[in-house]
Formats: sequence, structure tokens, C-alpha cells
Amino acid sequence: MNDVYRTPAAALDSLVARSLQPCPEFLGAARRALGTLAAALRERGGRAGAQPWRVLKIAKGGSACRGTALRGGCDSELVIFLDCFKSYKDEGAHRAEILSKLRTLLQSWGQKPISGLSFELPRQDGARVLRFRLASSDLENWMDVSLVPAFDALGQLSSNVKPAPQVYSTLLKSGCQGGEHAACFSELRRGFVSVRPAKVKSLILLVKHWYRQVRPPRDLLPPAYALELLTIFAWEQGCAKEAFSLAQGLRTVLGLIQQHQHLCVFWTLNYSFEEAEVRQFLRHQLERPRPVILDPADPTWDVGNGAAWRWDILAQEAGSCYEHPCFLQTAGGAVQPWEGPVSEGLPGSLLGVKPHLIPVNFYACKTTPSTHFQGLPRAGGSGLGHPIQRDSAQRTPEDSSSLHAVRPRAKNRQPSGPAPGPSGAASITPSMLGMALALSQIAAKDLDRFIQDHLKPNPQFQKQVSKAIDVILGCLRENCVYKASRVSKGGSFGRGTDLRGGCDAELVIFLNCFHDYEDQRARSTEILNEMRVQLESCWQDPDSGLSLRFPDQTVTRALQLQLVSTALESWMDVTLLPVFDAVGQLCSGAKPAPQVYSTLLKSGCQGGEHAACFSELRRDFVNTRPTKLKSLILLVKHWYHQVAAQNKRQQPACAALPPVYALELLTIFAWEQGCGKESFKMAEGLKTVLELVQQHQQLCVYWTVNYSFEDPDIRTHLLGQLQKKRPLILDPADPTWNVGQGSWELLAQQAAALGTQACLRSREGVSVQPWNVMPALLYQTPAGDLDKFISEFLQPNRQFLAQVNKAVDIICSFLRENCFQNSATKVLKVVKGGSLAKGTALRGCSDADLVVFLSCFSQFAEQGNRRAEIISEIRAQLEACQRKMQFEVKFEIPKWENSCVLSFSLTSQTMLDQSVDFDVLPAFNALGQLVPGYRPPAQVYVDLIHSYNHAGEYSTCFTELQRDFIISRPTKLKSLIRLVKHWYQQYNKMPKGKGSLPPQHGLELLTVYAWEQGGRDTQFDMAQGFRTVLELVSQYPQLCVYWTVNYNYEDKTVGDFLKWKLKQPRPIILDPADPTGNLGHNARWDLLAEEAAACMSALCCLSRDGTPIQPWPVEAAV
Repeated sequence: MNDVYRTPAAALDSLVARSLQPCPEFLGAARRALGTLAAALRERGGRAGAQPWRVLKIAKGGSACRGTALRGGCDSELVIFLDCFKSYKDEGAHRAEILSKLRTLLQSWGQKPISGLSFELPRQDGARVLRFRLASSDLENWMDVSLVPAFDALGQLSSNVKPAPQVYSTLLKSGCQGGEHAACFSELRRGFVSVRPAKVKSLILLVKHWYRQVRPPRDLLPPAYALELLTIFAWEQGCAKEAFSLAQGLRTVLGLIQQHQHLCVFWTLNYSFEEAEVRQFLRHQLERPRPVILDPADPTWDVGNGAAWRWDILAQEAGSCYEHPCFLQTAGGAVQPWEGPVSEGLPGSLLGVKPHLIPVNFYACKTTPSTHFQGLPRAGGSGLGHPIQRDSAQRTPEDSSSLHAVRPRAKNRQPSGPAPGPSGAASITPSMLGMALALSQIAAKDLDRFIQDHLKPNPQFQKQVSKAIDVILGCLRENCVYKASRVSKGGSFGRGTDLRGGCDAELVIFLNCFHDYEDQRARSTEILNEMRVQLESCWQDPDSGLSLRFPDQTVTRALQLQLVSTALESWMDVTLLPVFDAVGQLCSGAKPAPQVYSTLLKSGCQGGEHAACFSELRRDFVNTRPTKLKSLILLVKHWYHQVAAQNKRQQPACAALPPVYALELLTIFAWEQGCGKESFKMAEGLKTVLELVQQHQQLCVYWTVNYSFEDPDIRTHLLGQLQKKRPLILDPADPTWNVGQGSWELLAQQAAALGTQACLRSREGVSVQPWNVMPALLYQTPAGDLDKFISEFLQPNRQFLAQVNKAVDIICSFLRENCFQNSATKVLKVVKGGSLAKGTALRGCSDADLVVFLSCFSQFAEQGNRRAEIISEIRAQLEACQRKMQFEVKFEIPKWENSCVLSFSLTSQTMLDQSVDFDVLPAFNALGQLVPGYRPPAQVYVDLIHSYNHAGEYSTCFTELQRDFIISRPTKLKSLIRLVKHWYQQYNKMPKGKGSLPPQHGLELLTVYAWEQGGRDTQFDMAQGFRTVLELVSQYPQLCVYWTVNYNYEDKTVGDFLKWKLKQPRPIILDPADPTGNLGHNARWDLLAEEAAACMSALCCLSRDGTPIQPWPVEAAV
């Protein structure tokens, strides 16, 4: 990206012509080649009997045909409209067959020499298109071409004629996914872009080149086509001239990207609100998460898709580039963006195009539309003839009177008070001046709207504050004798988590005169006095509508001031912090050198004393998060402020609450561990954070994004921090600052109360389920604390287990006595299986089986007979048991019926996160009545071998043997099994690639094997045992594990079967109760092995000196 940033504004045209315009020789050769391919396709597809379909027409699309192809690599489309497609749905029915035929044709065409080009047909990764590449002989230019068979929805188009409305109503009725049939409208898409002036296309090339240089994986970012449309929108609304400054255009587009959270862009050139079905659909589209950028050819395709793409990454890059030469005029001033119909909303001095315009007809924006369509938000006039959606709080200076800044009276008060932390620590500020909305009464489905309407900050006030801060910094830069190397803007304002009404900002000023932390302590008072004097003497009305006030100074080594807008009912608490530049200028994504933190630790500072020195790291940690996560942070902070405000009189010590910043970090932690998606249900996120607040006495939260355990000094400090009393929430920027300090009891009480309110219940009144998040993480637990971790977080509640076992005994007895009363079929026994029966259940939600052995089954093969009838009878008796018997737990049977599956759940009445899910399984009684030490006759396994069709098909028949194999093991081994299962489940809840992970029962058996082969010590070291299991997982290609406690080689049939099984590909983990079940077969052990390798380098597998815990000496095969 340096070539753009280094290029002077006036030279950008030359850069585009010299480096970005595609090579004309290559483009010409590629177009000629595609022309011959199109001709071949028409000939083959039009010849009688050659194909079962005929080519109606071929449309060329992609950037190469829109005129927006970049030098180097570009894309092109050949959309082949076929007569066999009579509707959109036909595309799916015949696509595979047609693509196969097209591939054969393409291979034949590609074998012929193509002048100056090479042909490559790569492995196809999509089921909807056929892709190939044309490259120049020097490989410096290439074109990725897509062949797309499509339904001819538009027919023969006439120039400037709009498609008939039924074209789009038929599309909407087809039930398609967004953009699924975008190829059908490729001609409209091409025409929309290709008619633009040459200079607009040059601007598009510049924007796409900038986009191409952004570092993160491309699949995280919106498609480049979204940037093409955004560039056209910016030009239409801000310029619309054929001659303009590329620097101005680029500055405008980047400003809009920064405001992606408000973008709502669409055109009505091809579709409009006139047709009822289209109108209803467009209204729905306009309610989608921002940014919304609708394809002008296909209204179902939101190319902006704010719920899917990481626009924040682009916005961060856009916000970092305005000081580069490409945005500096020759005379030295900054390049200004285009000015559009509205001038609020863009950052800093970025006045101009307001991003959330709702245009009626962009293509003809200079004509006044005759209709304001019913159902669109009422809007103010833009002066260009199209309505603009405007929030009531976004009044322009013309709409409301401004409160001019008041020059404060001169004072010279020394700052006094406790040691400073980042802004917001222990501050109590209502979210909104005069707002009395009760969060508890907001419906769960309306929380997003509540945040948007009441919690997000006023853009006009944000702009006023930005301008006032620039004035403040300019005053200090020009007049203060202490010079700064740079300034960082932090606090909630800098982190993007500021609430409407009142919020905070930090201006961290890195001074050249500070050479270490001691300088900061010694000289801060005189420097702050000087800064205050300069501000009081030089502050002039910046025409911002704000007043500047100096409140009582309560923070040491800081200057506190307040910017207030009476008109907008908002204020900003600003803290000026002159500090030592401990970190220096870091590149984006870079980690501070370890000596930065070792120097901090050696300085003898108090916890968080120098937190301001790390404000940039703190800001970036939060500011890069998805938009919706920041909305959740706003909601949590609003709740926090309500709790503080409501209890201020009754609770004089409310200032002892933890800082609100602790809630920001806790919210990020909850999202990372429980969700990680950019789109989620707001109520679920809020419920999760409130649950964690109630578990504050167990909270241990920290990140190693800036510091880690690799450096000895930092490791020693962090291990010391981890031994401290909970809650522990370490600042990700400063390891000395535990932001979790404070009184959490009041917050915990209010969190429990809010959990029962409407905001956390569904429409049916059911409590919203939180994400599965624990208050501490396994990977962040020291090896020596694993036993404590298991005891605190993994062991199920004993009282609940006793209640469940009692309930299961009642249910089993009821089924034995009441099932099949008027039938020859009898219940022989009911056996409890699964983790509950084996003694390895985890806290929270665990699983169990209830196996009902019936007399009607006389052999394995009969087990599947009469299944629907049997399930129906057992279900009826379960429901009768539910009605007639009394239980200490909540007994629930799903309302929906399934003829093959029967399940129920038992949930604690007092601990709603404690439950057991049961599967009821009818089975053949192959083993009869078991006695201690029982070993099945060999004939049982001979019959099994002769009967089974697939591995483990009749494993339920051996439930008692599976249970007894584990239940007899030492208590500590069962604790290790719980730890391994927890590790497995935490990994398994995250999205994976194709294929399934190994079954959990296989990990249980592998853990038993590791303990047996490792010495059978009943008081082993937990970290060593855990490390051994992980080591075995990483050696999965060699695993061969089996037991002969229930079956062996003595019987020839069984022995031959075992020898055959053990010759199969590894990994092999045979079920000790059922030799047909290989629990290692056909699973993604490679994924689990990757996670095991990561875990082995984590804190839970390292000794205090940072060396790896040594595993037991266990071989991967018996």
C-alpha cells in the first residue's frame, strides 16, 4: 500500500495510468480468447443432438467487462443462458450435469494453442460455476474466468429499458438465498458500471488497489464489488462531474468506509418500490445490519452484508492513512472530501457525504422523485431531490441553537487524589441525561433497537468533541513548553464504546522530557499546572456548541476537564495524561518487546499506576471488535450505570464498584469464549455476561496478546497474579492492573434479578439460554492448579446428582412395572448408562442412557423390529410417570414425537445450568443378569460377529460392561477423564472443517489406557496425566488400544475377528465391551491433534519455570 500512500495527491492519476490500468495487450488477447470460447459454446450448444440443451445467449461480466479490471489479476464471467432452464429452480436441478458437459467442452477448447496466453483448469471448489485461468506468458497478468450456466430471467434487453416488475417478484417467490441467482442479472450489473466516466473507473481502480493491500485473509473482507458500488455512490452524491481530484474521491470513499456502521446504499434503476412484493422485500432488506449495499441488478444480494464481513478491518486501515502524502495538497493543506447533501457524520474534518442516505433514484438523482413511498422512514429533504433518513438527535447547526463554549475562570488548583487508571475506572455516569427507560422491561427481541435508539452516541456530539479535542491539542502543541512526541486518544471514546449522554475520553500525551517512569512521577505536577494555564489562557470558542469546564481534580498525575453540550444533553469527561513513552511507535498488529514489561515490573510501580502508558494497546484491543460486540458492551455498560445510579443513596460505597472497563473486558471474554460470531442474539450475550458477574468469586480472565509467559520476569509476575484472590481480570495492555478489583456483590445481586425479567425471556416466556462460558479457562490455568480447576468447575453438584439418581430409580421402577401390561412383551431390566452411570459426568449439561431390555428380542437382529410401537409405549408410560410421581428435579419430555428416538431431561429446580439429557434405548438382553466379576460367554460375541452390519451397531446391549469398565476406576482417574472431556468439549463447540471429531467415549478409553500404561498410581500428578493423553492424541497415526477383559483370543471365531480388526488402519481404540466398535475409526483426529499440540504449549502443561510437563512413558500401541 506504500505506493498509494507515498504518491502525492496530484500524482495519483499518473499512478493509476502507470501501475493500475490493465495491460492492453493482455486484455485484448484474453477478450479474443473468450470470444472464441463463447463461439465454441454457442456452436456446440446450438447443434442439433450435440447437447440436450441450447445456448440462448452468452453475457460477459466481471471486472474485465465492467471496465474496472486491475493490472496483474482480474476476473471475468461468461454467463451462459440455456433453454433447459425454465425457472430459477431448474438451475439447481440440472447444474451438476451441465457443468460436467461444460468441463468436457472447456478441456477440449483449452488443448488448442491460445496466442500469448496459457490455460489452467484448477481443482473446482464450487458447485455452481466452472473456473479457469488465462495468464500471460510472463505470468505477470492473469484473468480468473467463471463459466456460469443460468436461467434467462431477463430475455432480450433493450437499451435503457427497465426489467418488467414480475422479473423480480418471480425471483423473490423462488425462495432463493441472497444473491443466489445474481448471475441471471449480469448484463444489468455490467451496464450499471460500464457506462460510468473513465475517471470514475480510475477512482474505482485506486480504491480496489488500496483494498487489495489490506493484510487480513481476504475471506474476512467484503467483496471488491462492494467497494466499486460504494465508489460510484460517493461520486454520484459528492461530485457527479467527469473531471475531479482522485485524492478527493479516495478520501471520500475511505471516510464512508469508516462510517460503515451507518451505510445504507441502494439504487432503483432496475427495481423500485412500485410493485408490492418488491416494496415489501426492500423494506426488509433495509432493516438488515449495516452496512447495507444492495446490488443495483439483484435486490436479494446485499454485497455490504454487515452481519458477515469485517468492515471494521477496512475502517481501521482507512482511519490510519490521512496523514500520508496522497492526502496532502501541494500547498500543504489536507485534501478535503467531497461535500454532499449533508455534512454530519464523517470523522474529524471529513465533512461531506452522509453514509446512511436512503436514495429513491440515485441514477437520476438530479431529478425530483414524485413519490415518497409508503413505509420508508420519513426523511428530511437533501436538496438533491431524494429523502434522507435522519435520527432526531442528528440535528444540523441550522436545526438547533448551539451553546457556545464558555471560557473558564482561571484557577491554579493542584491535582489531588488516588493513583490514576484509565478513564472510566470506578466512575458512575448515567448512560443518558434524563433517560428513565427500564432495561428490564425491554423485550429480548427489541434489545438491538433499544441500543440503536437510546445508547449509541449522538454523531453530532461526537463530531463536536473531535473538533474540540483538536483545538485543545493544538493549543498545547503551540504554547506548552513541554513537547509531545505523539498523542493517543483513549477512554471509551477512543475504544468506540462510548454511551449516549455521558462518556469519557483520555488524551494521553507522550512527552519527550520523560525518559523513564520515575520522570513521570517527579515532574507531572508542574507539567499539569503548565497545561492548565495554557488551556485557560488560549481556549477560544471553537464554534463547536460545547462549553469547557474544569471539575474538581480527583486523579493524581492527570488534568480533568469536561466538554458539555446542553443542547444535545451530552457531555464528555476528558482526562489529560502526560506520560512516558514506554512502548514507542508500534506497527499495526505488532507486540511490544518483552523488555517493555520487564522494565515496568522492575520500576516498583503500584498495580495500574502506569496504565496510561499503554493506552494505545488498550484502545486497539477493544476498538477492533465487531460492531455488534460493541453494541453488547454498550448494553452492559448501560445496565452497570443503572445499578450504580439506583443504589447511590442506599449504597454510599457505590464508588467501590469495579471500574466499568472491567465489564467491557468481561463482555469481550464472554463473546470470545461463547460465541465468536459477528452476528448473535443480543439477549444471549447479555445473559452470559450477567451469569459471569454472578460467578465473580471464580473469575480469572486475562489475555496474552501483548505480554506472555515466555519472558521469565513476566512469567513470574503473571504466576503471582494468578495466585491472588478472585475476581482477577487483568488489563490486556498492562499486566500489573487487575481491573477486577472492587465490590461485585451489588452487581451480582442485580444481575440475578435482571435474569428473570422480560429482556431475558423469549416471547413464550422461556428464559434465554446463555452461551457456554466458564469463569476461568483451562489453557490459562497453571499446571499445579488443575485439581482445583476440576473441583471448582467440572465436578457436578453432589446434591443434584443425588436428586437425579433418585429420579432415575423412580422412572426405572415405573417402566418395569407399567410398560406392556397387556402384552406378552416384558421389561426384563432397565439399565442406566452414559457418563452419569460411569461417574464421569461434567458440571452443567451431561448425558446418560436408559437402556430398556425387552423379552420380545431373542437375538441381535430383532432389536430393530417393532421400534415405533415400542418407543410409543415407553413414551406413554414416561408421560404417565411424569404426571403421577413426585420429583425433586424438573422432568421434561419433548413435545414433538419421533418414532425412532425417545429422550427426556432432568434439570435442577434451583441450579438451572445443571441438567442431564437421557436417551431411552430398547435393546436385546444379550448378557442376561450380571453378577460381580461376570465375563460373557464367548458365544455372545460369536453371535454378535455374525449379526452386526456396521461397527457398534449393538453396543447398547453391552451398556453394563461399558459402565463397569469405567466406574471401578480410582476417583482421581475419573477426574482426569472429566478434564480430558472438558478439553474436548471446549474445542468441539467451535466450528470445524468437514468430518466429525472422534467420539468422546474414545477419549475416555484413551485416558484409562494412559493411566494403566503409565503406572496405575492412584495419586498421580494431574498435569502429567493430562499431558500424556494429549501426547497420545498427537500420536494418533500409531494408536492401537484394546483390552481383553470381556473377550479374548480363546474362541477361534472371536480370535480371528480380533486379529482382523487389529490389522485395520490406525488409529484403533476397541470398545472393551463390544469388539465391533472401533472408536478411533473414520474421524478427524488430525484436527484434535492440532488442538492437543496447542494445549501442550499452554500454561496448563508447563511447569513454573516454563519448561514442558513430562508425560508418562506410554507407547501408542499395546
